[in-house]
Amino acid sequence: MKRLIIGLVAVLMLCTTAYAHPPITVFVDRVQVNFDQQPVIQNDRTLVPMRRIFEALDAEVYWDEPTQSVTAVSGKDVILFQIGKTALFKNGQLTYTMPVPAQIINDRTLVPLRAVAESFGCDVAWDGIDYVVDITSAGKTPVVKPDTPPAYEEQGTPVSGGYASKATAPDGTVVLNIELRCDEVTTGSGKAAINGAMANETYGQGQAFLQAYQQKALADYKTNPDSFQPYYYMGSYTLMREQGNYASFLAAVSFHDGEEEAVQYFSHTYDMKTGKEVDLDDLVTDSREDLEYLWLASFMALIDAEPDEFYSNAEKKLEKNLDKVDFYLTEDGIVFYLSPGIIAPPETGAVSFEIAYMF
Repeated sequence: MKRLIIGLVAVLMLCTTAYAHPPITVFVDRVQVNFDQQPVIQNDRTLVPMRRIFEALDAEVYWDEPTQSVTAVSGKDVILFQIGKTALFKNGQLTYTMPVPAQIINDRTLVPLRAVAESFGCDVAWDGIDYVVDITSAGKTPVVKPDTPPAYEEQGTPVSGGYASKATAPDGTVVLNIELRCDEVTTGSGKAAINGAMANETYGQGQAFLQAYQQKALADYKTNPDSFQPYYYMGSYTLMREQGNYASFLAAVSFHDGEEEAVQYFSHTYDMKTGKEVDLDDLVTDSREDLEYLWLASFMALIDAEPDEFYSNAEKKLEKNLDKVDFYLTEDGIVFYLSPGIIAPPETGAVSFEIAYMF
């Protein structure tokens, strides 16, 4: 191990956006599409990372920096649009005026999902309860969902890949929905132990929410069926690193408990050989004093750069909440973060910085 501060190469400062809706899941021909940036909703339109969705649609995508334009090619069809513009051209003709333009969020180009999918002749179905988008390629049979919800079955044991449960009212209305998806480690001698630990993690989190809010959700629905909003606890545990000796997960979980809607963040890092979870002391030799100096300096740089994004007393809040700084690993280094609502309003999202570092 080396000292983190001495090994510091660069600091990347960013704010991860928090979203006031459950995570959005996208399927193309029944295969789930995984994104490195969560899809977002703007003006009732879903935007998704550009390159990944075009790959899923079997389209080649080209980016032109000078004109900020995107060209996607699938078979004989070519579509073209520009960042910030609502016009979408197909084979040289204006065929779609997008309600929301393509845009850059967190250094990722996001595009309107329905517009680009339908431009390639796909069918798009939206499930506004579970926040699921089903895309069916031209010539294939769309997935037909039943008119009534399936029978409710609580997940009784931990399962690799995540946790899912629902609670329904006597009339079949879903009053509470829990869905925690979790990537699985595929390499290393400790992969079975890691996947087992993450199965227990998602099961424990999901069960805790179910036990705490199932009866409350049923009672709220019975009292106010017309204005009731289903409770939910939904998110993804994403593998941010599966490389070398370490696997590292970052979870972003949105929840609604009848009183508030918010986002929680969790992270776990494991030794891929032993399958044991590791903490910061296992990764670096810096003292607690040195780490707190690093956190203070780096988060203060963020605050100074964009003071309007933070609480007016963010510096004092930061000093009192250094024990809440958490971390996860990426392929390039280590990210330290504070969850939403600690030094900035919840809508700002998790506040983080990344240090390039070799593990």
